[in-house]
Amino acid sequence: MDRRRFVTLCASTPLLAGLAGHRAFAGPMVDYPAAELVDADGAPLKASAIPTGEALIFSYPFRAIPCFLIRLRSRTETVDELSTMDGESYRSPAGVGPDSSLVAFVAICTHQLSYPTAQASFLSYASDTGALADAPGRIVCCAHGSVFDPSRGARLVAGPAPSPLVPVRLAHDPETDRLRATGSLGEAFFRRFFDAYKGDLIERYGPGVYRQPVDGTSVALPQSRYSAVVAGC
Repeated sequence: MDRRRFVTLCASTPLLAGLAGHRAFAGPMVDYPAAELVDADGAPLKASAIPTGEALIFSYPFRAIPCFLIRLRSRTETVDELSTMDGESYRSPAGVGPDSSLVAFVAICTHQLSYPTAQASFLSYASDTGALADAPGRIVCCAHGSVFDPSRGARLVAGPAPSPLVPVRLAHDPETDRLRATGSLGEAFFRRFFDAYKGDLIERYGPGVYRQPVDGTSVALPQSRYSAVVAGC
């Protein structure tokens, strides 16, 4: 990406300095209303058809909360013991799908809340290595350099983020190959995000709409289609 374009896009995003010391998320997994993942045409998303090279983005459990759907290169049946920035322990959901390789996380950096928009994404899944990603298959935040490992519950690998990305629980129906999002544990984190970006979210979704629960289905788009510019770093 052109540096001037990158700087301009960064400048258009509120700088949330000082938020790093705030609470991120805590508590057990919350059962939100299930949402079936569908493609741009509204057809059910098939787990076996999801590629490994790029993350898909869907909304859950609220309209304005973007989430990554990632197909890892290998199985992930291990459920890691992780900690929030408050030191509270939780277990990351195991991978689902025919090869147990599908995982999902809220696509909002736990450092200063960088997140994908229609205009630009500074948080993205890097299937290959890069300047920040020390290995293939990392989630990288180009805003401030945090790197997360989605194969280990999106635990922090490098950078200033105080905690892993917020997990999203998936369910897979082996008979139909369909996917649903069924829960998350980021209630406090979601409130923090809504408070920080209230003006932007009202402008983008309308008053109150950004807080509405996802109802029934959620469209999952490749990140390159979701955002006009996906930063590389």
